[in-house]
Amino acid sequence: MSLFNKGINERKVWLASNEDDVLKEADAVQTALLFHEDWHISKQEEYVYRFHHQQLPLLKPNQISISGVKLVREEEDVIAIAFLRNSLEKPIRFEVVNILLVDGSGRALAKKAFDLSVLGEVPARSSIAWQFLFEEHDRLTELIPDDWQIVFEWT
Repeated sequence: MSLFNKGINERKVWLASNEDDVLKEADAVQTALLFHEDWHISKQEEYVYRFHHQQLPLLKPNQISISGVKLVREEEDVIAIAFLRNSLEKPIRFEVVNILLVDGSGRALAKKAFDLSVLGEVPARSSIAWQFLFEEHDRLTELIPDDWQIVFEWT
């Protein structure tokens, strides 16, 4: 199944971009955390990401979600580390996706199109950790506050 392409309006799945779209545990889906083969991290970092993943709210069935974990500031650039979460019963493939950093009130702070086809297939009922580099020219504001969120841009 391919998402985020020209036929986006034809798919019939519930989509979520934040933790507000969750439901009771009995009806919810827990995703398994995976790490991309090109993403080399230490065992200690893996443990930290697994802890953060376990703290996320469960998803409804048939959702695609993105959940931010950490923001790393490097000079004028920022790297948002997030989990791409799939509660569908089948694998998905992302293509080019517009991702935003927003503040607590939903105001856009940074925006960039990411080619997520490099992730390959994200298995059913799983999450994958990924880094999103927003360079200085991607930023829409001078400062990125501590109450940031990462979301898909739906057009």
